[in-house]
Amino acid sequence: MNSKPSIKHHFLPQHYLAGFTDDKGMFFVYDKVSGEIFQSSPANTFFEKHLNTVTFPKGNSSDFLEGAYTHIENESWGAFNKIKNSLKDTKIDLLDKMSLYFFLLCLYWRLPANISAVDNLSKISFEDDDALNYFTISRKDGGNAPKEFLDEIKNSLAFKKSLKLILPFAPFFKNKTWSDSIERWRFLFPADGKGWYIVGDSPIITDGVNDRDPMKCLENFIFPISGKTLLVNTNPPISQGFPPELVMEFNMAIIERSKRFVACPNKDWLQALIKYFDFYKSYNKTNTIIPNLFSGLSSGIL
Repeated sequence: MNSKPSIKHHFLPQHYLAGFTDDKGMFFVYDKVSGEIFQSSPANTFFEKHLNTVTFPKGNSSDFLEGAYTHIENESWGAFNKIKNSLKDTKIDLLDKMSLYFFLLCLYWRLPANISAVDNLSKISFEDDDALNYFTISRKDGGNAPKEFLDEIKNSLAFKKSLKLILPFAPFFKNKTWSDSIERWRFLFPADGKGWYIVGDSPIITDGVNDRDPMKCLENFIFPISGKTLLVNTNPPISQGFPPELVMEFNMAIIERSKRFVACPNKDWLQALIKYFDFYKSYNKTNTIIPNLFSGLSSGIL
C-alpha cells in the first residue's frame, strides 16, 4: 500500500539552511509581518504544508513533486558542499558550477515570491510562441491536442504546481548562451572568515530586469551559499573584492526581498540589521536597496 503524501514541504532545503545555523543547528528568525524574533531550526522553518502535493481530477493526491525535488537536491549536494566549503583561492570546477546552476533554477521557481509568476506563465503554456514551447502535449497520432483540453490542463492547480519543475529546463532548450552566465560567477568571502551573510525566504537576489523570464532569470543575481560564502553574478563580472559595506547592503537586500522570514545564527547581528533596515523604511528608501547594490557591484565602488 502506498504511504500517505508528506505534509511539510520546504521551499528552502534543510541542508542549505544548515549553512546559516549555529553549532547547535539553530538560528534566529525574524518575522517581517509580526515583528517578532524567535529561535528555531531548519526543520521547522521555511516550509509550507502541502506545497508540493498535487491533487488529480479523481481526487487522489500525490507528493511526487516533493520526491523529485529531493532527488534533485541529493544530486546537487556534492557540488554544493564543495563550493560551500571552498576558500578564496579554491578553484571551482565547471561541472560543480553547472550542478549548482540547475539547483538554483529549481530553487528559484519554487520560492513563494515567484508563485504569481508561475501562475502567469501557466496561462500562456502550450502556445506556439511562448517561452515554454519545448514542453508540449499532442495526440497519439501526432496531431495537436484540442484547445479545450489544453486549457483545462493549464488552468488546473496540479499543472501550475508541476510547472515549477518544468521551468528550470527553459535555459537549456531556449537559451544557447546560458553557460556564459556561469563564466561570470564570482565567490566572495568575509575577510574574517565569519558568517555574516543572512538568509531569507527569497534568497536569490535578482536585479529585477529578467525576473519573470524562464531563460534569463539568473542573468544577474546574488545568492548566499552559506553565512560565509556569497555567489555574485553580474555583467560585466566583478573583478575585485569589496569592502565590508557589501555585507551590510546585501543583508538589507535579503530583508527587503523576503516576503516574511529572514534568519541568521546571531540574534544581536539580526537585531542590528533590522534596525538598519527600519532606517531605510523611515525615509521610504527600501526600494533603492537592491538597485544600489547592483549598481555598486557593477561599478566596483560599493
